[in-house]
Amino acid sequence: MATEKQKRFARLIANGCDENNDPVTATDAYTLAGYKELFPRNAQRVEACRLLASKTIGELIDVERKIISQNQEKIRKKQELLVLSDSQRVLDKLRTWIDGEIEATSSQLRSAELLARVSGMMRTDISIESKERSSSEIESLLEAKLASIAEISNEFNTEDVDELPDHKPVH
Repeated sequence: MATEKQKRFARLIANGCDENNDPVTATDAYTLAGYKELFPRNAQRVEACRLLASKTIGELIDVERKIISQNQEKIRKKQELLVLSDSQRVLDKLRTWIDGEIEATSSQLRSAELLARVSGMMRTDISIESKERSSSEIESLLEAKLASIAEISNEFNTEDVDELPDHKPVH
């Protein structure tokens, strides 16, 4: 069973910095964890190295690093969620609930429904705009389309067609 000092020491070593985000050496971690300051400072360094070499401290550091990694993953996921639009968040959450990855509570479902409504995902009004066009307008639009298709087919090199294998139509 590890002591509180050992846990603090391992946490400081795993983090590599103190609560002010200042870099921490093993000797610094030793004193910040609450161990008695020794003089000369070299004696503290020796004790810190002894702690680092202990199996208990090594295991505690590994546990702390796993916790740090999990927390960083949670932070990364939260940052991704902030980037996503509200509708995408609703869709992603609904997919996880539908796939059975996690079970949704009624309050979560209600929250998703409200977010979907606010973001416009549940709109029931559909507006269709129809433009009245004369036959001459339609004719000119069709001519423009045909011209663009003809342009594309002219760009297609007929030499490339000769290189293609012969395909006989299937009857």
